[in-house]
Amino acid sequence: MTLATRTNGFARSMIRRAALAVAAIATLSAASVQLGAQEARLLAIQDDATRSMVRDFIEAARARGTPTEPLVSRALEGVAFRATAKRIEQAMVALEERIGRSRELLAPRATVDELAAAADALANGVPASAIRDLRKIAPYRQITVEIGVLTELVAKGVAPKKAAVMVRDLMARGATGTQLTELNAAVQQDVAFGVTPVAALELRGRGVMSLLSPSASVNAAIRP
Repeated sequence: MTLATRTNGFARSMIRRAALAVAAIATLSAASVQLGAQEARLLAIQDDATRSMVRDFIEAARARGTPTEPLVSRALEGVAFRATAKRIEQAMVALEERIGRSRELLAPRATVDELAAAADALANGVPASAIRDLRKIAPYRQITVEIGVLTELVAKGVAPKKAAVMVRDLMARGATGTQLTELNAAVQQDVAFGVTPVAALELRGRGVMSLLSPSASVNAAIRP
């Protein structure tokens, strides 16, 4: 190996190390900004005991590797509704458990937004299997919108299984997040005019389905 080759190799190694160092600094900086923002939000809790409890819970959750932003939002929501410190703590405990379950269902990767959406879905009665199926259909892209649409349909009165099958089948045939959002809005509007949730979903779902190409991959996509 020539001196020039060794020199070039050393230079490339130094560049890679420098790039990694910059990335690490950027990550730490972003984390610091988030921590600062969360602390500022917690200062809005006027009761000292409640604020201390929430802060301690958030720090412990962070140490356990749980995304803390959804927990902060849930705590502040409880404060806004004048819930007791005990009720707020119970809500955060339940949410952290659902986030942990959501991480399993959305494996091998999930964003904080996806975890929050899946946790909300579980709280609204969406079957765990339905969330897992959506991830299997779209393993490499974010599905926050799709999970949110499924949750809203169930919250509006559509049977969880029927709503899950419709969203799953539309996703498998290539429906976009925009199309699913529009579907949900149309169903909500129909229900407001007196149409039953199930009838509204079937009608609007067929309309979206007619715009998509046929697919025989649904069962294959969700096969264990």
